[in-house]
Amino acid sequence: LPEEDSYGTQRVIMFMRQLIEQGGFWRQDNTWVKINRIQFVGACNPPTDAGRFPMSSRFLKHVPILLIDFPAKESLLQIYRTFNGGMMKLFPNLKGETEALTQAMVEVYLGNQQKFTPDLQPQYFYSPRELSRWVRGIYEAVVHMDQGLTREEFVRIFAHEAMRLFFDRLVEEEEREWCSQKIDEVARKYFAGVDFDIALARPLFYSRWMTKETKRVERDELRNFLSARLKVFYEEELDVPLVVFDEVLEHILRIDRVLRQSSGHLLLVGDSGAGKTVLSKFVSWMNGLSIFQIKAHSRYSMEDFNEDLRNLMRRVGVDNEKICFIFDESNVLSSGFLEAMNALLASGEVPGLFEGDEFNALMSACRDSASRDGVILESEEELFRRFTTMVQRNLHVVFTMNPSGGEWKNRSTTSPALFNRCVVNWVGTWSFKAMGEVGKEFTLKLDIGDAEAIGGAWGIGDGEHLMDCVASAFDGVASGGLRQAVVAALVELHNITKYIAEKVGGTESSACRTFLSPRDYLCLIQNFVTCLNARRESVEDEQLHINAGLEKLKQTQESVADLKAALGVKTIELREKDILANKKLQQMVADQNEAEKRKEEAQKMSFEVEKQQRHINMRRDEAQRELDLAEPALKAAQKSVRSIKKRDLDEVRNLGRPPSNVMLTIECVAIMMGEKSHEWKDVRKMLSKNDFIPNILNFDADKLTQKQIKLVQEKYLSGNSGLTTESVTRSSKACGPLYNWAESQIKYSSVYNRVQPLRNEVEQLEKEAQAIKDEKEKIEKEVAMLESSIVQYKSDYASLIRDVETLKSEMEAVKTKVDRAESLLKSLSKESERWSKSSEGFQTILRSLVGDGLQMAAFLTYGGFFDFKTRRSILSKWRNTLDILGIDYREDLSMLECLSKASERLEWQSQGLPGDQLSLENGTILDHTIRYPFVIDPSGKAIDFLMKKHEAEKIKRTSFLDKAFMKTLAAAVRFGTTLLVENVEAIDPVLNPVLNREIQRTGGRSLVRIGNEDVDYSPKFSIVLTTKNPAVTLTPDLCSRVTLVNFTVTPTSLQSQSLSQIVKAEKPELESKRSNLLKLQGEQNVKLRELEDQMLANISAVEGSILDDDRVVDGMEILMKEGAQVEKQISQSSEVMAQVQLAVGKFEPLANICRDLFILLKAMREISFLYEFSARMFMNILEDVLTTKRNGDQSDEDRIHSIKSQLFTEVGGRVGRGLQGEDKIVFSLLLSRLYTDKKNKDSTERVTSMAGLVTKIYDTFGEDFPWDGRGLNFLRAILSTEISASIPLMLCSAPGHDVSRRVESMAREEGKELAAVAMGSTEGYEAAEKYIISASKKGTWVMLKNCHLCTDWLRETLVKRLQSLSTSHSDFRLFITSEISAKLPTALLRISDIIVAEAPSGVKASISRFFSSIAADRLNNPVRNRLYLILAWVHAVVQERLHFIPLGWTQKYEFTEADAIHGLDVIDSLIEDALKGRMQLDPEKLPWDAIRSTLCKGVFGGRITETVDQEFLDNLVQRIFVTKCYDVNFQLADVEDGVTLPEGSTSKEIFSWIDRLPSRTPTTWIGLGNDAEKTRELTVVESVEKKICAIGNIVCI
Repeated sequence: LPEEDSYGTQRVIMFMRQLIEQGGFWRQDNTWVKINRIQFVGACNPPTDAGRFPMSSRFLKHVPILLIDFPAKESLLQIYRTFNGGMMKLFPNLKGETEALTQAMVEVYLGNQQKFTPDLQPQYFYSPRELSRWVRGIYEAVVHMDQGLTREEFVRIFAHEAMRLFFDRLVEEEEREWCSQKIDEVARKYFAGVDFDIALARPLFYSRWMTKETKRVERDELRNFLSARLKVFYEEELDVPLVVFDEVLEHILRIDRVLRQSSGHLLLVGDSGAGKTVLSKFVSWMNGLSIFQIKAHSRYSMEDFNEDLRNLMRRVGVDNEKICFIFDESNVLSSGFLEAMNALLASGEVPGLFEGDEFNALMSACRDSASRDGVILESEEELFRRFTTMVQRNLHVVFTMNPSGGEWKNRSTTSPALFNRCVVNWVGTWSFKAMGEVGKEFTLKLDIGDAEAIGGAWGIGDGEHLMDCVASAFDGVASGGLRQAVVAALVELHNITKYIAEKVGGTESSACRTFLSPRDYLCLIQNFVTCLNARRESVEDEQLHINAGLEKLKQTQESVADLKAALGVKTIELREKDILANKKLQQMVADQNEAEKRKEEAQKMSFEVEKQQRHINMRRDEAQRELDLAEPALKAAQKSVRSIKKRDLDEVRNLGRPPSNVMLTIECVAIMMGEKSHEWKDVRKMLSKNDFIPNILNFDADKLTQKQIKLVQEKYLSGNSGLTTESVTRSSKACGPLYNWAESQIKYSSVYNRVQPLRNEVEQLEKEAQAIKDEKEKIEKEVAMLESSIVQYKSDYASLIRDVETLKSEMEAVKTKVDRAESLLKSLSKESERWSKSSEGFQTILRSLVGDGLQMAAFLTYGGFFDFKTRRSILSKWRNTLDILGIDYREDLSMLECLSKASERLEWQSQGLPGDQLSLENGTILDHTIRYPFVIDPSGKAIDFLMKKHEAEKIKRTSFLDKAFMKTLAAAVRFGTTLLVENVEAIDPVLNPVLNREIQRTGGRSLVRIGNEDVDYSPKFSIVLTTKNPAVTLTPDLCSRVTLVNFTVTPTSLQSQSLSQIVKAEKPELESKRSNLLKLQGEQNVKLRELEDQMLANISAVEGSILDDDRVVDGMEILMKEGAQVEKQISQSSEVMAQVQLAVGKFEPLANICRDLFILLKAMREISFLYEFSARMFMNILEDVLTTKRNGDQSDEDRIHSIKSQLFTEVGGRVGRGLQGEDKIVFSLLLSRLYTDKKNKDSTERVTSMAGLVTKIYDTFGEDFPWDGRGLNFLRAILSTEISASIPLMLCSAPGHDVSRRVESMAREEGKELAAVAMGSTEGYEAAEKYIISASKKGTWVMLKNCHLCTDWLRETLVKRLQSLSTSHSDFRLFITSEISAKLPTALLRISDIIVAEAPSGVKASISRFFSSIAADRLNNPVRNRLYLILAWVHAVVQERLHFIPLGWTQKYEFTEADAIHGLDVIDSLIEDALKGRMQLDPEKLPWDAIRSTLCKGVFGGRITETVDQEFLDNLVQRIFVTKCYDVNFQLADVEDGVTLPEGSTSKEIFSWIDRLPSRTPTTWIGLGNDAEKTRELTVVESVEKKICAIGNIVCI
């Protein structure tokens, strides 16, 4: 039953009707093809079923209809009794339970079918397939049981299968509870002798994984098994963390049960992030199924999808591969996708998928496959049947859908097979219990402080129900503690925000809405863990620094006290040292005098000694001279003795009788040596001694006595002339030298003895001299001792002096150090006091750390989407939750201060981020976002800021319209750059793996799938999605993958921008000074904070005492000086700022008015979808007003009043042209309230007419106020001064009212090139894009006509194209004509300047418009002209009565100009038929009945539904479409003073008659009473007042 097209026609049905009625059809080559002997037999569902439409009665009249409904209860019992009987034969002991089983199954089925209908949820569709699945499920569970089946186990399997078929699809908890109780009730009713406490005990878990057959498993056993398998799954397939909570166990078993069944297909319905896809992949992996998912992207077409389906079906139908096809609704890029899947589920094939060569190749492959399996099939029909059978057996399709979007309930309409061919499992969203288990799992190891150890109570009173919601997650764990309260808070914060998001999104004034899912909850937990850890680390770090700093300051104070005490001790020591030094000086002077005296005595003695010494030396020299003469001979003798050889000496010794000379020589030597015996034998002994020669050599001549000398002289030397050296030598070589020695020795001794008296004299003199010398030495020693003591005294004195100086220096240094320290301590007193307070507050901060972390995490996760007011409201509700749970938090917590630094915010502003609170908060969210951000930025300032902020990261701009988008994305992912995607209205599916961070790790590489390619993933990669459309439609799937950050301008930020704009225009030097001061103050405050932090860091980093490190003290003094300078600068800038603010303050009331006007513009959306006014549009108006020149002598007050007046006039004129009818007055009256500041006040005088309302407007603004707007009559001025190339001009009109001719006429007059395109076809779309791109470069005009016919193209293509035109020629203009339609995209309305072109009211205006639309050559027959004029009158009356509903018509019928044109064609056609070729036209012979009937029943009457309205139309047409209308003075209105037709009917006479008509039509002319106008005006006034009241309540005026 195909859906009707826009003309109410089912094309296929009409084609079949033609075949039946005409017996053939026209082929494309214009050949008629006739059919013979063909009978049509069709099958379809009733039109009441979902996705079905009633067939045309024109077709049904040709066919008999046979209704085949679902089997009745008796039939169902009979059918499934047979099935069950066959199954129960497997267990003879249970054969008697066949009837009970059948009765129970049918009762449960019928009960659920009656209770839950498709009207509640689309999946509540029940057919006998459920009973068949039930039987098959029980059979598959019991068929492999070898041990028999007990009654309890049988009933348990019965209940398990019932739960899977009926319970799993239910949405609400109450519905599930009813279904569960119903199953238990029916089981107790029909099965006897069963222990139901065992049989029906929950949970009902069955699985084949742990045994070869389906067995009941316990929760803990299953959890442990799946946890182990999941660990392997993570490592091998997908690195996605999954908490195995109870609901996960249930869903895993449900998915497993379906995938094990033949033709088992599954529809998983749940929020994004609930685990649908991951669980499906896991179960498929467990069961050995391959996973298949299409790799969709924005250019993924139906041809691509068909190719993927062909490959998939070949794998399962030819290669016999078992595959799970996971198909997410985000991949449904076309309705054809679901149609193909619908056919695949229903029959195992997709009609037309394999054709021509594709079919032949398939058949060949099927034939080869069958041969391999030993099956011989020849016909293609048999092969294809086997192929489809294998497809149905091997392919399992898992659809994953999100019920939160608007498409869910439409799926049952477009794809009924999703519900009757698939087992539906309602995953929904996570329950409180599930969120509690997940929260506990991810926060279990989180350090939440020692609050629990100290003791406390959480969740008392109002918080008990929150604690109870997550209590089951803490079974077996210490419950009731802070950790449970934290998890309860996480769950409640998520639910509060979800409720508010739904509430805000459900309001009519909401431009767009967001959806929250389990992914947001996971992000909340992750943000909480991150914020808490970071905050704790920051606080503890700061505490450590501050405590260290305070400790150092305390040590410094103690050191200063110690130094002061030491200074006193050193003063006493200095005094003692000074006294001792004086004593030493006196002793040194006394010893100095004594030393001088003794030194004089020593000097005199020294002279005497020297004199005597000279005499001694003279006498000694005399004696020595004589000795010196003898001494050479002695030495020569000694030398010769030394040369005596031992052999010669031994020879002498061995002589028995030596020669006389030898004998005498030896005797002489013996005498001199003092030998007593001179006998040879004794002498020989002397020679034998070893020391004989040494004794000779060392002989001392002083020992020779006079006797010895005389004896030797007389007997051996002088007395024996024969004894000479020569003679002795001849006798013995040894004795010769001995003789020489004896001779020289005696001579020497003789001389020595001769000088002996002289020597004695010398010796005596020396003794005397020695005595004097000794005395002298004694004196010198005394002097030396005195000098030594003097030196010591000097040293001691010098040491004492040094000590004194050192003490003085130390005392001076200590005094300086103390002074510096005291000065430093005094300077740091404020900081010390602040640090002390901070230190005291650390415990409070630590206690509130968990509560603060929860607030910050919720803010970062959810706050970005909402406006400023809603953020404050949500924050209040979050804090209320923390209060009732007893979790401490700081009341004065500032999200900006906690999550960002002042220096960061200053840098952001320098990069272009607006300085208002909302923008700074959004900047903070962008800086901390875990998921990739989606930025809603109507003004484009945030996009510019992001481009500047990420400039160093080589950020690149792109959009989905970019043909190289996938290459750009892949490059950014691979190289780790930042990508900014503009004009995002819907997510390209290719981004899903990136946004989900589906990273696959293979061989040390991190890969992500982009289209058909695996790309290396860089952790530095980042992507920012942006849109300038504040009314962007956000899908639940998109919301779950990104962090939304909304930069839509708020009234407060617009007020700030307006003030800046006004001051800049009026006082440019003041605005420059103000902006510079604001920047300077920010920089100064940042600098001051940095200096304070640096002081604290320097102090806390000192090892030892601060006073011991001069560098630290010097550095601190420098910092203190800088800090003092900064504080002075802050003080000075504050004073200057106060002066500037005083001057700027004059313009603040004007900025407040701008804010109120903007609020009013936003509130107008409550009246109509058409009234979308952007901040950019308002700022353009303000800029134009501020460009007006100021009078030279005009005061500021007068100038402000002038700007205010002009601003209201411009707003009224520009906004008014975009309003409909009475809404112009509504808006102008609201403006007058704002202008006069009459908030919530109104005139006490009741206004009952439109003129009275207009008078009130004029009373406020004057009669020149353009309350009805500057519209089409000011088109030229609008184009030249009020809009630019980037602003389209949208001309909206009522159906049938064409305003494009005004544009075409003006283009001709201005000599502008205008390209006009009629929209509504593919050719039109292509031409429009081509013309826009070309004209934006050349500066020509483009007009798109009838754009209400292509709203999807406007939304998906035109808006993005306009936003991507960054630079356009200044003369370029785009015109858009459209009927007023609720389908017009909000984004287009916001960027366009709109003129609502309403046709002028009144009969005269209507008739004038009608005739101006008729070609001149058509008005050349006066007879026809008369009919045309009457038709124009009827049409004018019909149109005019629409203004008087419900008096004119009972309801608003859609009469248009096209009706009148159609009437012209009808009249001409009927006249042509009546003439039958005749040229003369006789009024009497005109087809009056046909004309009247066609006009009453077709042209105008076809739109009328009420009888009373039809009666009036019939009377009107019947009265004036008569022959008498050609009479003179024929009255068109049957009233007194009614209008009469002109005498003639030429075109000139007709136009002259029209000009004479009154502009204001009397109500009696259109068949209404005289009071109709008054009644109408009262209705309009009431409507105006009602709208004013509604808007006034919103904007508080």
